[in-house]
Amino acid sequence: MSTKSPVIFFLAMLLPALLLFSTGQEGLAQSGVFVPDSSGMVKDYVLEIWDNSNGLPQNAVFALEKDNLGYLWIATEEGLVRFDGGSTKIFDQDAYPEMLEVTYYTFFKTEGGIWATGDRSIALLEKNIKKVIDCSEIAKNTWIRAIAENGNGGLLIGNQRGEIFSWDNGTFRPLEFWKPQQRLEILGFLPLENSKLLVGTSRGLYEFDLKSREAVLVSPDDLWVQKVFGNGKSLYVFSPEQGMFRLGPDYKMERMLKAEECKDINPSSLIVDSEDRILAGSLEKGLILIEDGKVHGFSYPELKNYTVRKIIKEDDNLYLGTLGRGLALVKPAKVHQLNYRDLRQKNIKAVFQSSDSSIWIGTKSEGLHRIEGGQLSTLTTADGLLQNAVNTIGASEGLIYAGSTSGISVIDMDSGKVVDKITQDEGLTSNYVYAVYRDSKGWLWVLTRYGGIHYFDQDGVLHKVPIPEAYSGTSFVSILELKNGQVVIGSMNQGLFRFENGRFVQNQILPLTPGEDVIYCIYEDKDEALWLGTHGGIVVLEDGEFQVLRKRHGLKSRSVYSIISDGRDGVWISNNFGIQYFANSELDRFKNHPEGDFFIANTLYNESQGMPNSEANGLIFPSALRDFSGKIWIPTVEGIGIVEADPSVDVKPNNSHFIWDELQVADRKTAIGDAVEIPQGIGTFQISFSLVDFDNQAQYSLFYRIDPKTELWHPIKEQRQLTFSGLKPGCYDLEVKILRHGKLEETRTLPIVVSASLVETTGFKVFVAAALFLLAIFMVKYYFNIKLKRKLERMVSLRTSELSQANGQLKDALSEIESKNSILMDITWSQSHLVRAPLTKAMGINQLLIKYPRYTDVGKSKEQLEIELLETLKQLDRIVKETHSKSENLKKQ
Repeated sequence: MSTKSPVIFFLAMLLPALLLFSTGQEGLAQSGVFVPDSSGMVKDYVLEIWDNSNGLPQNAVFALEKDNLGYLWIATEEGLVRFDGGSTKIFDQDAYPEMLEVTYYTFFKTEGGIWATGDRSIALLEKNIKKVIDCSEIAKNTWIRAIAENGNGGLLIGNQRGEIFSWDNGTFRPLEFWKPQQRLEILGFLPLENSKLLVGTSRGLYEFDLKSREAVLVSPDDLWVQKVFGNGKSLYVFSPEQGMFRLGPDYKMERMLKAEECKDINPSSLIVDSEDRILAGSLEKGLILIEDGKVHGFSYPELKNYTVRKIIKEDDNLYLGTLGRGLALVKPAKVHQLNYRDLRQKNIKAVFQSSDSSIWIGTKSEGLHRIEGGQLSTLTTADGLLQNAVNTIGASEGLIYAGSTSGISVIDMDSGKVVDKITQDEGLTSNYVYAVYRDSKGWLWVLTRYGGIHYFDQDGVLHKVPIPEAYSGTSFVSILELKNGQVVIGSMNQGLFRFENGRFVQNQILPLTPGEDVIYCIYEDKDEALWLGTHGGIVVLEDGEFQVLRKRHGLKSRSVYSIISDGRDGVWISNNFGIQYFANSELDRFKNHPEGDFFIANTLYNESQGMPNSEANGLIFPSALRDFSGKIWIPTVEGIGIVEADPSVDVKPNNSHFIWDELQVADRKTAIGDAVEIPQGIGTFQISFSLVDFDNQAQYSLFYRIDPKTELWHPIKEQRQLTFSGLKPGCYDLEVKILRHGKLEETRTLPIVVSASLVETTGFKVFVAAALFLLAIFMVKYYFNIKLKRKLERMVSLRTSELSQANGQLKDALSEIESKNSILMDITWSQSHLVRAPLTKAMGINQLLIKYPRYTDVGKSKEQLEIELLETLKQLDRIVKETHSKSENLKKQ
């Protein structure tokens, strides 16, 4: 639903509840929760309950607050809960052992996050638990009543005993300038601008100036300030004894309500919305709205008598923390309902809009209804209808044709009266009529059981279309005229039939198993491809080829009852689990993509968005309607759901936040920052994330990939945690693609570094490779050494044999050498003795001749000496010749 302003929506949301509160229990049952406008359209709310059946550990809510990232935090008796609009996360001592206790009672929001207070500790909440502080030393025999930031990076903490402590750098110190003159209790803090703080106590209201470090009493000291609250524009004080006051300039107090008017107000739940209206939970029942000095009580039937403890009002949404019912989220319905008593919770069949803009609605057993000018009229068998069950509706030439299992009732559009009937007596093959449809030539087609295909021509003459005898027992249930002028008709169990100018052309059998082959509806896209809604998914027929879009590809249900274009960017389909919206771009992607790994982005609308029932109706015609204003009407088993044809109408800018949450390795959880590093040796880890959106989580489709080389994106369905196993060491980018209503909104990237263990490092691998290489070399060398050794052994053996043979020869040679050596010794002796004497003589004579002048007593002349030298040399020559003759004889031997 598109609201014109938060004020309009809030009044529309509260008005039915106000009416319920004022009319008592009988009024509750009678008036319901619907407030129609002139068109009969409901401006309604949707109330979601989150309790211990779907995400909370316990149903008593003590505190409620949103952190700076948009998460809603809920304090319960069994732990803290973080809620993102679609899923919850529980924080208790089992999962987060750093928590000193599991039960926290109050929340105080600061710029740094939410401070939660327990019996003996406080915890800072911002996406996760950022810090836990043991407060045992200041909370003995008392409890913490208020927390605020002190402006120096620390905290101010007030307790029930009236003490205020400053917490800085891990140390608690009494606030120096807080010295009240009388005993009192601290009841609340309200931070203001310019480093100022309002302190509510049991003995008046104080203003703290944190810069000048002064505390000033700004109200009478007998004022019990149970609650001091505001919205930035207005400040209020609540006192159970004196009433409610508005604070003006210089803290002038203007009484708004007297004490007796405040008795039913739960002070801990008091808030001020953006329109300066005060909301509170009632101590007895329901909620309280205070506006213009007037108190109004109201309640939501879904909450019955559950007490509302905490309230948050944000834009069009209302968050209620209850005692015993958990969290109630009240928000505008995105699917409208009609507020006509005769149609409320009725099983709706065919829906049709005639040329005069009136809407005709068939029901299962409540007759035919017409909405015209905001007024509802009804036709039943008492008014001439053949049957109160209406399966199909069509129109031609000012007449409405309402088909049933008993034939067709003809209604005059102007008078609104039944004027005729068409049955087997008038020529129909069967009275069980499935579809009535008018083509561009003005022919009115009628489809029935038992092979019944008929049309009324321009002159109103009924013709039965001949078909092959094999199809004479077939039921024909859906029909469409194509852009090329052909008429295609869908059957039960016999596929698709084509006709031209009233003549049978072709039958095409669908690639479905028996029982799936029921064509509930037919849609032709801009490329003239046919989309057939069947009991086995959506069958696409293009260029003679079939593809099947099934549940594994993103359909919520295997049965598809209607496919209808929004006239712009996409189509709506209905099924057993609601209605789904597909962008045209996603349909084109399916036609050009293999069926196996495809997943289609879509938006789902069901009861959580305001549908009267998630189960739509099939085997009716038309099975959905796009009215002249563009709204889509979907029949269900408990009423009609009406949506804006363009889902982006309800999209609010910047109302969603994708947040990386935690890295989990084994049992260890770590908050994710800008990147993630996986320690060495870790084979499996999980990355969790959140998509914070409290309007409609089903409008998103998420896909991820971690390998940028592939074009394949894996769908993320209901899970908010991705598990990775077996990633090789290296750097990765985890990408998550977020689509809203089938259109890309953003892509988020998280760098991941997988550290290598020692055996996975490059150095280790190089070392191992080198070692293997050296081992290979050693083995080769060893092999060749063995081979060489054997070769050498053979050579040595052979050589030894040769040496053995040569040894005998050497012995003989040795004997011969010894014999010759004896002769040689003789020769040597001869040389040594015979040659030496003449040689020595010759040398002496030669020296004498050289130095002859020096010698005077020689006794011989120089000539004589020369003759004697010559004779001596001749003697020496004879000895040499004799020796040579002996050696020649030695060789011959």
